[in-house]
Amino acid sequence: MPETVVHFQIRMPPALHEQLASWAKEDKASLNALIVSILKNDAEQRESGGNRTPSRADEAAR
Repeated sequence: MPETVVHFQIRMPPALHEQLASWAKEDKASLNALIVSILKNDAEQRESGGNRTPSRADEAAR
């Protein structure tokens, strides 16, 4: 079964956008792919009940 594509808009500070865009460029990925990866990893950790380790997103949010 094909995945449903959901469009989602988010407002973020320019500095956070710049940091995420920089990481995406380093990873040779789109900004969208990077953000989806960060969200997916966080959701999986929360679902498994495991301890969350600081991620790139946590670092950028500081």
